[in-house]
Amino acid sequence: MFLRISKNIIKKEAQALLLLSKSLDNNYNKIVSLISTTKGNIFLSGVGKSGHIARKIASTLTSTGTNAFYIHPTEASHGDLGSIKKNDIICLLSKSGQSKELLDLLYYANKKKIKSILISSKNKSKLAQMSSFNLIIPNIAEAGKNNIAPTTSTTMMLALGDAIALSISENKNFSEKMFGEYHPGGNIGFKFIKVKDIMHSEKNIPLTFENTNMKDVIVQITNKNFGCIGVLDKSKLLIGVITDGDLRRHMKNDLLNKKARNIMSRNPKIIDENTFVSDALKIINEHKITSLFIVKKLKSKKLSGIIHLHDCLRLKS
Repeated sequence: MFLRISKNIIKKEAQALLLLSKSLDNNYNKIVSLISTTKGNIFLSGVGKSGHIARKIASTLTSTGTNAFYIHPTEASHGDLGSIKKNDIICLLSKSGQSKELLDLLYYANKKKIKSILISSKNKSKLAQMSSFNLIIPNIAEAGKNNIAPTTSTTMMLALGDAIALSISENKNFSEKMFGEYHPGGNIGFKFIKVKDIMHSEKNIPLTFENTNMKDVIVQITNKNFGCIGVLDKSKLLIGVITDGDLRRHMKNDLLNKKARNIMSRNPKIIDENTFVSDALKIINEHKITSLFIVKKLKSKKLSGIIHLHDCLRLKS
């Protein structure tokens, strides 16, 4: 029973989205161009379920490079209208176009000559007549037995907001790097954090020189707790690495009387400091190692830090 009803509702909402896509015309281009080129902010508002959608659209616009804010219609009528300036744009969501709570926003916009946009299914409503521009969505029945709860209408509004935000973002060449800067938290943030932001640097890097006696090398490895140590030449460039595994493999070969250069593994894996932590973690897993040395530039091999598997996992979690 539930499966049949749910599939039917999703099917109706999908059909609504197809109708929405077909309904977009040059008027849509004009409105999106207006939003894209504005020098001010976009203020979105709505009542009830439309208000929740307005809030989500504002968030999507902001995270993709367009300054946008949600403004509650009641709070707007009690002083928050003062935050809306001449170069801003007011965008209102109302399926019926009759939400009285939004009238004060339009009265203010028209008085101050601020451009306004209405997203609605009614092009002859009170709000539509007062708005500078109208984005009319298909006027179809809401999904569900009684066709009462906002479903198809809010789905179309949400999809329309995504389309506006992402088309503007693409047109402005909003980069993956910029997106990452706006999302420092969660899984999205982890993907864009660079190793230079969390690496161990300076005196915390486990390092030794190629002619250092292995007795001293072992002490240094133990003190730094990375399970490895980088080996430098006279120019302080990284030429090798000694790991716990290297120590075990050479334990029977008069280890303590040898130099670091005799034990080290040459050409260790390195990354530059602008590598994303998520990519560093992939390299660590791919090569089955626990640490990566970090250089300013790959060609120079001038060390700037080290990152451990646990650093990546702590950040990800």
